[in-house]
Amino acid sequence: MNIPVPPILALKAKSESFPFASKYIPLPSNISVILGSQTKDTNSGQTSTNRSATSTNGWFAPLIPVDGRAPVSPISLSPDHAQIWSSDSTIFIRDLGSVFGTYVNGTRITGEVALKDNDTLTLGLVVERNTNTPAYVADEQLLPVVANVTCVGVPSRPRRRA
Repeated sequence: MNIPVPPILALKAKSESFPFASKYIPLPSNISVILGSQTKDTNSGQTSTNRSATSTNGWFAPLIPVDGRAPVSPISLSPDHAQIWSSDSTIFIRDLGSVFGTYVNGTRITGEVALKDNDTLTLGLVVERNTNTPAYVADEQLLPVVANVTCVGVPSRPRRRA
């Protein structure tokens, strides 16, 4: 008996990325997944606790500094940054109106884009440190999430949706 396995989006951090554990996100038909920061500020100013980053979801966990400082997240990663899903054996991504944008192979996306093996996915931009940057901002916080893409269980030919 063959049990169907949904397409899986594998994301592995590149050297220029905010550090994160590799992700293997299953994408069954008719299910979309949000990529974004595990930390989500609510209107009350409190941090939401209903997000927990795992290797199989789209939340990116804060980095725990070795010097005991508070956990840090990338400044340019929005809580609800981008959306991924599969359709017709293809994995798609779209930006959800993030301030710093979503990029595939260095090009900012403005609609639905099909992902393919070895694409570089970037969530956000490098934020340059300057004289107005508070001293407590860690260098890692200035980095975007940059990942090498592997699409498991999908054909290798990319398609763009109309």
